[in-house]
Amino acid sequence: MNWTRAQLKSNAKLMVKKNWIQCVIVSLVLMLVTGTSGSGLNLNYNYNGMDAFDPSVENFANTFSSQMGGWVYYAQRFVPVLAGLVGVIALIAVLAHFFLGNPLLVGGSRFYLHNIHSQGLLDDLAFAFQNMYGNVVKVMLLREVYIFLWSMLLVIPGIIKGYAWRMVPYLLADNPELTTREALDLSAQMMDGEKMNAFVLDLSFILWDILSAATLGIAGILWVNPYEDATNAELYTALKAKGRSYYEG
Repeated sequence: MNWTRAQLKSNAKLMVKKNWIQCVIVSLVLMLVTGTSGSGLNLNYNYNGMDAFDPSVENFANTFSSQMGGWVYYAQRFVPVLAGLVGVIALIAVLAHFFLGNPLLVGGSRFYLHNIHSQGLLDDLAFAFQNMYGNVVKVMLLREVYIFLWSMLLVIPGIIKGYAWRMVPYLLADNPELTTREALDLSAQMMDGEKMNAFVLDLSFILWDILSAATLGIAGILWVNPYEDATNAELYTALKAKGRSYYEG
């Protein structure tokens, strides 16, 4: 099926408008589970009375040495603890991404596919948790591992593979029983000759993304993110016939 950016985006707008509140909720959930968070550490310096202001160079040196010795002592004790805490948080984030974020991404894809022809429901978000959860986690995990390995060669091959396997979440939303090889091959067939077009489609949202950044994400939550998610679902639907012919052949 031939498609144009204008056609996909026009259909996506209509799709979001007819079910706007639920689209906002689903896209917000997807954004939150794939987001990042950070923490800061405030350091407070303490000085011992008038010693810090002693005009004597020797006393100043002794005071400075004492203060630094205290910092070294605390660093030796707390830096390993802090490093361990950061490692634990990073591990939890990675596990949450693979076992929570990716299944939710598949569920969000199913929501937007349902929303094309009828009306997506918030229950669609839980689809992968109720249907072949282990297989969905495995396929999505291996997809990301393969993209990472291709990226290790050079950045460009990784980007190309990312576009080639772009449709995997939608394929799993349609059929969670697909094996990793089937999902990757089907997606690659669907994106054959379409990767540059999809890249240009992504670029066409750049002004919307700037608007989202300028409004501190408010425009993104209320419109831009659902609009982009709906457009991607429309792209999958437009390319679905290519994947079906490959699978059946």
